[in-house]
Amino acid sequence: MTSTKKDKNPKAVKPSSNRNKFIALGVIAAIIAGVAYVTYRSDNTVDTSFASIDGIPCETQEYTTFHIHAHMDVFVNGQHTPIPALIGLENTCLYWLHTHTPDGIVHIESPKERDFTIGEFFDIWKSTRNGYPTATNEPEIFVNGNLVSTNLNTTKMNAHDEIVIVYGDVPQNMPTFYQFPEGD
Repeated sequence: MTSTKKDKNPKAVKPSSNRNKFIALGVIAAIIAGVAYVTYRSDNTVDTSFASIDGIPCETQEYTTFHIHAHMDVFVNGQHTPIPALIGLENTCLYWLHTHTPDGIVHIESPKERDFTIGEFFDIWKSTRNGYPTATNEPEIFVNGNLVSTNLNTTKMNAHDEIVIVYGDVPQNMPTFYQFPEGD
C-alpha cells in the first residue's frame, strides 16, 4: 500500500459543508412557514360566503388596529326602538361594524383607521338582523345632544358618541350622553 497525504477517511464531511446544509434547510423551512402563514391568513380572514356591505367585508377575526365604540338610540314616533344584539355577526364572520348585545353599543373594529357612517351601520343592520326601523321619512340625527344637518350616509360615528336617530316625534327625554363601561 502506498501512502499519500490524502484524508485517511474519504467519507468524512468537512464542518463547513454541514453548516451550509443547515443554513439551506433553515431558509427552506422559513420560506415554507411564510407561505403557510400567508395562505392561512388569506383563507381564514374573509368568508366569501357573505358579501361585503358598503365595502365592509365579513371577516373571521376582530381587529384592534382601529377599535372604537359609539352608542346609538333609535326613536320612532317618540317610542324607543331597541337595537338588536348580533347586528353584523354571522355564523362564521363579523363585519367591522357590529353589536354584541342589545344595549345600543356599536363596535367599530377595522384593520385600518377610517371614517364610518351611520348609513353603513344601518345597511349592515338591514342585511343581517330584523328590527330595522321601517319609517319612510328621513330621520333627524342628534349627536351628543346636538341636532346635525347631515344625513345617515354622511354622519360619521366617532369614539364615545351618543347618537340618537329620530323618526317622527322627538322624545321628551332625549339621551345626550352614554356612560360606557370602563375600558370601552
